[in-house]
Amino acid sequence: MHVSLAVACLQVLTFLKFDITLDYNLLLFTFSSTLVAYNFIKYCEIALTIQLLKRKTLKLIYFLTIISVIICLLLLPKFSSQELIITFVVSSFTVLYALPVSSFNRNKKNLRSIPGLKIFIVATVWSLLIVFLPIIDSYDKIDVIVFIYFIQIFIYVFVAILPFDIQDLNLDIKILNTVPQNIGIQSTKSLGFVLLFVFFLLDFLQILLLENVNSISVLINIVICIALSIFLYNSRENQPKYYAFFWVESVPIFWLLLNIIL
Repeated sequence: MHVSLAVACLQVLTFLKFDITLDYNLLLFTFSSTLVAYNFIKYCEIALTIQLLKRKTLKLIYFLTIISVIICLLLLPKFSSQELIITFVVSSFTVLYALPVSSFNRNKKNLRSIPGLKIFIVATVWSLLIVFLPIIDSYDKIDVIVFIYFIQIFIYVFVAILPFDIQDLNLDIKILNTVPQNIGIQSTKSLGFVLLFVFFLLDFLQILLLENVNSISVLINIVICIALSIFLYNSRENQPKYYAFFWVESVPIFWLLLNIIL
């Protein structure tokens, strides 16, 4: 549920940035669909395990997932054709991420098992939900500013995943080829810092392209980059269990609050 809240908060930021009226149906769909996707990816392999089904916690997870699926199905008819296309693309990536790409694949590989692809798929899916789904029908045109913002959100999600990959360095199977597995922890942190600097530079690119850029939002983005840099810097293999799950995934909430308050 924490992931769903983070994605929903980031989506609200998109509404605010492009001055679009909040679509609560869309926000509810994003929250619910993210919950379904997260649980589907995490628990699909053990979904039919009888012993695990008896656990109360897992029963609650299945119940919440079913409720979320029903909510998504009820909201889909309210979507435009363009929104449905984006939803279909995101859903396809999610299914192929968890399930074998082909039933004829003897190795039963899915997109998640393709070396190095995991973080790019997750960042792309999140960014599509956060940026393009809210604006596809409400914004006048998809211009360079939208694509710059999409890149910024992609960078943010990419870097936000790194503390999780560092934490799971010894738990992830080697075939995943996560960033820390490929280049080591220190180089992973350096990559994250460079990407956040690019995020920072993209704000100034927007200032050059737009005369009415909100300087407060630029300042807020700098604060967010600094906060995420600190969390990334302090990431390690044996970090506290809820370090990444709580602190890193709380950054979008903090980001939204700053935009609302300031």
